Amino acid sequence: MEEGMRRLLLQAIFLTFGLIANLYIVGDVSAELVCGALLAICCAAVGEYARSSAWTIAILLMLDCGACFTPSWCAMMPVAAYNAAMLPAISQNVEQHRAGRNHAGLRSQLPNMPQYDAMQITTVIARWVWIIPVVATLVRCRNAGAHADDMGAALIAVLLALHVVLGFMVGLLCARNVTLTRQNRRLQDSKRDQIRRLRSQLAESEEDRAASVRVATLAERTRIAREIHDNVGHMLTRAIMQSEAAQVVAQVSGQEPAAQGFAQIHDTVGEAMTLVRGAVHDLKDEGTDFVAQIEASAHGLDDSSTVNVTLSNGIDAAPAAVSRCFATTIREALNNTIRHSMARNVDITLRDFPALWQLRIQDDGALWNDGSQGNINGMMGESSARFRQFHDAARTATMRDASGIGLADIEERARALGGTAVCGPYHEGWRVFVSIPKTDDDAAASATTKENV
Repeated sequence: MEEGMRRLLLQAIFLTFGLIANLYIVGDVSAELVCGALLAICCAAVGEYARSSAWTIAILLMLDCGACFTPSWCAMMPVAAYNAAMLPAISQNVEQHRAGRNHAGLRSQLPNMPQYDAMQITTVIARWVWIIPVVATLVRCRNAGAHADDMGAALIAVLLALHVVLGFMVGLLCARNVTLTRQNRRLQDSKRDQIRRLRSQLAESEEDRAASVRVATLAERTRIAREIHDNVGHMLTRAIMQSEAAQVVAQVSGQEPAAQGFAQIHDTVGEAMTLVRGAVHDLKDEGTDFVAQIEASAHGLDDSSTVNVTLSNGIDAAPAAVSRCFATTIREALNNTIRHSMARNVDITLRDFPALWQLRIQDDGALWNDGSQGNINGMMGESSARFRQFHDAARTATMRDASGIGLADIEERARALGGTAVCGPYHEGWRVFVSIPKTDDDAAASATTKENV
């Protein structure tokens, strides 16, 4: 806005000088001069704020043609020359405005190629047609030079022609300034966009690095727990057995002091074994990645089955016992779905409530969604409902009698953590629903995790 006001101020100065020169030559303010001044003001305003270069070109041509036939209009030619020099910048503003409308999804009627070529030719003509009135003014000055009384007026006319050229040169400088300003803004926008992209990439890299560090930390804890279990645990077990054997030998040989000493050694090593076992379990619990464990359980059979598994996990972290319970339940439910049904889709949903964790596994009903529903209804009529009840009961019995961990073990595992498990037909399919309550410490830890996220 400030740049626009400065350009208007320059044009006002050119117009004022031209009017003063015209008053010096003519000595009177005519209606033609007022009309020309108003047209010059319109040219300056339209050239600065209009969204169409066609109006600017039209006003410029009117000023140039009028100056050829009306000498008083030569006072407005500096303004016309200035706007003629600014035509490329005005055309760029128009193109940017059209591009912005197209980017916003608005339809703009762009001229076809012949019209666009005609506009280019018209722009070139309008940019240089101001020379004709200047030449006409100089011709008048030459003719006036034959009269000694008109030499002063001729000199003013020559200065006015130079003033028109000066207006054109200033217009070229302003157009160059507008172009450089636009390029500078474009470079700044590009730099800001690059900075935003770099920040986004940096944030993603930080997230990946944090995830990698967490995975490495969990893997290291698991490795340490395994090393302690395999090495230190076995050595302590051997020490316990050796102390028990030495105690028995001492008791048989009647060496009671030695037997008591071996008993104390046995108790000490047993306490050490208990502490080591607790530390190993703690390390294993801390090394449990809930999200990764659930992902592996849900998609572990994707390559070997045609069942489409959809996982929606709303739990960020949970104790190791809950993680093992949910992961084992998911694996068992998927195995049962693949082995004992014809389901094609399974939805797994985990929710983190303030007082409990919830797991829901729902398949799409197998027998009833593969196209056989209509055939059964057509052949059996009302007996299809009884047939479906028989199928659901048979599927329940098959799952409970299947080898490995069955539905009863899923329910028992949930009860061991104070929760409940419900397995059976639901809507058009089969559902496994597990709910495990939180302890006070678990609820506080879950709330802290959500706040950090």
